[in-house]
Amino acid sequence: MTGDRDLPMLTVAEAVEATQTSESTIKRRLRAGVFPNAVRTADGKWMIPLGDLSAAGLRPGKMAKPDPVTPSNDRVRDLAAENAELRQRLAVAEALASERNRIIDVQQQMLRMLEARPVPAPEPAAVPVAGPPPPVPAADDRAATGALARLRRRLLG
Repeated sequence: MTGDRDLPMLTVAEAVEATQTSESTIKRRLRAGVFPNAVRTADGKWMIPLGDLSAAGLRPGKMAKPDPVTPSNDRVRDLAAENAELRQRLAVAEALASERNRIIDVQQQMLRMLEARPVPAPEPAAVPVAGPPPPVPAADDRAATGALARLRRRLLG
């Protein structure tokens, strides 16, 4: 062991066992500099003074307070909402795809019908010859009065 002979030193595994915490908690606190007197041995193992563990609130034989964690219920709720939204979007996309497939099927059927029976070109339409206008029914002069009647009499004769 390295370090001061008066301070008992523990490896990460020993610190985990003594403080009843997880290895990730000890390593996270090592990276955060919570154990200022911890040293690394020549083979790369950490040695943590018992005093540093106590100063950090990790007392041997006593459960340590867990690291603050965001409540998982919020995350689950967020994921459930996202899942519901994605399911809704999937349903809409599937409906659109189904409708497009139906349209494609109809268009393919129409194309097969057109290819199977050629339609002859239409004959040129005969141009009607202008003839006399249709006869105008005789107007009843007695029934028509006023300016319209005078105009009608003048035009019809």
